[in-house]
Amino acid sequence: MNRKEGILEAAVTLFAERGFNATPTSAVAKMASVSEGLIFHYFKNKEGIFIHILEEMINTYIESIESIVKKPKTGLEAIENIIFFHFRFSEEKSDAFLIIMRDFPFDLMKPGSPTREMIDDRSARILNLISDCIERGQKDGSIRDLPPDKTAFILRGMLHGLSRLQMLWSPSNPDIVSGMIDFCRHGLAK
Repeated sequence: MNRKEGILEAAVTLFAERGFNATPTSAVAKMASVSEGLIFHYFKNKEGIFIHILEEMINTYIESIESIVKKPKTGLEAIENIIFFHFRFSEEKSDAFLIIMRDFPFDLMKPGSPTREMIDDRSARILNLISDCIERGQKDGSIRDLPPDKTAFILRGMLHGLSRLQMLWSPSNPDIVSGMIDFCRHGLAK
């Protein structure tokens, strides 16, 4: 692991434990065994670390979805694969997910900011992938006639909302994945 990766690993651990706002860069530097100046060299400031974590998570998420939606025979199966993947990914990356869900600095979403543009672009890509699966399912007969864009937006909102509830409220929820799969089968299937 190089020093930049060590900084990121330390930041994720500390941000998840203490919260983004409560974690000084000096604590990240100490845990990563680097100088605080090196953090500023790589990331400019603490928000730069957060943005890097966010962008890396979103890009990995999209690349994985692009890969898994190609394998199933039907559009409905592709949607199911997205749901399974989403919850597995959020569990595997639970500390980073927690930071993003709990500590997101909303000043990063100012209109015209580079972070806002990145998030808007990546969110559109995710919605397009889901919408494409819905259209595919309509063509192969596995999904009934629904507006693909609106339905994709609703599914994305459900994934995001359920992950947020599970992470921030009650991690001992019943099997959310199978519940959402059943819900989608009943709501989408032809």
